[in-house]
Formats: sequence, structure tokens, C-alpha cells
Amino acid sequence: MANTGPGPEEMQWALAEASKEALAVAPGWFRAWPPGSDERWSAVNVRAATQVVVNHSREDDRHPNSWTVRAVFGTHTVELRLGPYDSKEQAILVAHAVLSVGYKDA
Repeated sequence: MANTGPGPEEMQWALAEASKEALAVAPGWFRAWPPGSDERWSAVNVRAATQVVVNHSREDDRHPNSWTVRAVFGTHTVELRLGPYDSKEQAILVAHAVLSVGYKDA
């Protein structure tokens, strides 16, 4: 059975998406949305996250019916400043790219 995974163009797009919100201060740092604010941002290190997940963003009403990438730190979840994406598949590609970019120098 043939592999029907993402092609090179989709992977390049996802890596570009992840890279635009990566911070150059140190490997693994990304911009994130702070709770309750659309204008400012904070930073989190995905290397310290217990998980990187894709969630339906209907939860926060900012972008209904879209998908977002979030980092989980124990019981606390932080939305990365990526997306929102129209499909779950796009968000999953970006989540994988976040890990690739975050651990690039590891």
C-alpha cells in the first residue's frame, strides 16, 4: 500500500508556518496567546511541554470552526500563535513542524 502522507510542498508550508512564530532567543521557544488577550503575546518553550496537540478552536470563540495548535504543560494548555487553520490536517502538519523546528538543534 502506498504512503499517502503530505508531499514536499505541504511540509515546506508547515515548516514555514511554524518558523514564523519561533523565537530566535533559544531553541524551542514560540509565541503564544496569553489568556484573554488578542493583542499581546507571551512565549513558551515547547521542549518543556508534555504534549503538543491540535484542538478545535470552538472552545474559545475567537475562531469558531477552525483548528489551533496548543502546547500542554501538565494541566495547563497554551495556544500557540499559529493559525487558525481550516482543517485538522493542516493543523496537524503544523504541530509536527513545531516539534521539528523546536527540536532542530537537539
